[in-house]
Amino acid sequence: MSRLDLPAERLPACCRLADDESLRGQIEATGHWKVQGSLIKSRLLYLQMKHGIPALKRILASLPEEDRAVLTKTVFVGEWYGLPLLTRLDAAIFAELGDVNQRLAEELGAFSAEVNLGGMSESLLQRDVESFLERAAVFSPTFQSFGSAHYEAGPSQGDHREAMISLRYDSAPPTRYCQSGVGYFRRAVELCGGRNVSVAIMACRREGASECRFRIRWQPGGVVGSAL
Repeated sequence: MSRLDLPAERLPACCRLADDESLRGQIEATGHWKVQGSLIKSRLLYLQMKHGIPALKRILASLPEEDRAVLTKTVFVGEWYGLPLLTRLDAAIFAELGDVNQRLAEELGAFSAEVNLGGMSESLLQRDVESFLERAAVFSPTFQSFGSAHYEAGPSQGDHREAMISLRYDSAPPTRYCQSGVGYFRRAVELCGGRNVSVAIMACRREGASECRFRIRWQPGGVVGSAL
């Protein structure tokens, strides 16, 4: 059983829903962090494509006025936006959709990879998975202004491959942020041609670890195209 298939009380702290008070504290602690508009835009596109315009409108209506003012205008993929905006948007998505599936955050991350990586040229995607993950660690600052990423190749057994991506932050990221990363890395590896991909959170900054660590396992295969 994957750690992400466990009962809610046994999930890693970064994969549990936060109550309102905890969420406010997380937003305050990470208020200076920024993300690229591409991450926010992929959330809006996910809602529109997977759940329809009515659900999108309800979620936007539940947000503070200052957030609605930003999200109802054009969100530019290459501009920086405060992480609290994304955190509040994600919380509203979980509240509206009920989060009956513990993997909703993963679905959001996977969709982000599909949107932001699926149309990339062969310079980034049409390589072996190891090269992509190593480059992803280098390019992490182009998608978020906080933290540093490190790639470490793992042991290979036959046609099975393994790698570790470590993300070091000056404070813990908001809950569910790393869980969306699980979906992001899984879909990204699939887009590079990896088969039977599994991603596990091995260490959690929110649980007191010095960094968030993702173990990624896959089997090599052929490059696949975007499903969008």
